[in-house]
Amino acid sequence: MSLPTLVHLSISPWSERARWVLDHHGIERTSVAHTPVIGERRLRKLVGPNHRPATVPVLILPDGRVLTDSWQIAEHAERVGTGSPLLPPQHLEAIRQWNDRAERTMARARVLVIAGMLRNDASLDANLPPGTPAWARKLARPISRWSTRWFARKYAADLDNLGAHEQAVRDGLLALREALAGKPYIFDGFTYADIVLTNLLQGVVPVADEHLRTGSAARRVWTNPGLASEFADLVQWRDDVYRDHRRKR
Repeated sequence: MSLPTLVHLSISPWSERARWVLDHHGIERTSVAHTPVIGERRLRKLVGPNHRPATVPVLILPDGRVLTDSWQIAEHAERVGTGSPLLPPQHLEAIRQWNDRAERTMARARVLVIAGMLRNDASLDANLPPGTPAWARKLARPISRWSTRWFARKYAADLDNLGAHEQAVRDGLLALREALAGKPYIFDGFTYADIVLTNLLQGVVPVADEHLRTGSAARRVWTNPGLASEFADLVQWRDDVYRDHRRKR
């Protein structure tokens, strides 16, 4: 029996959502790592002309159907997998609303990360293949910087108003804190809402590498010290959810 294929970007919180739900529901798959810029043509071909920008994760089913975002993948996993429900019917609409809010907030966090990458040579160097000599990394930085700016254009990232993006992330985190009110989960048990909202914290301070490998250079760029301090309670909540519900990689 053939397996579905997950096309993903290892460091992406959106891809982490998909991996998490597939693991939770016990769905085996093959994996293909997406490479930004280089893999763009293949990705556009997979998702079709109606999905712009073309993004990962993408799940290619054995029957040829292509699921083009993490919500579709979660719905599919819920239908065909095992394990406890992540999209219980009584909370489905509210989970969808939290998913949409997390999407908007994470898009703002992505702008901050892109801006940080452009300011950090080590982060640009980390985009190069492992084993690239130091002298070659320095020479290749203009290419890495160009590809990072290409990524920013792909997502229409406004790099000139970073304060507004940070405030939008703060507002999203304040809403999460209010909803949790000290509880372990958004609802009466672990759901997909908790997965997407733990991912939101990835743009504040990355989760431990034992769960999602980030690398030292990327970790520095993805960490926002001010927000990490202000929302230390939510970072701890995220770590607790990972500890209880996410197997180590």
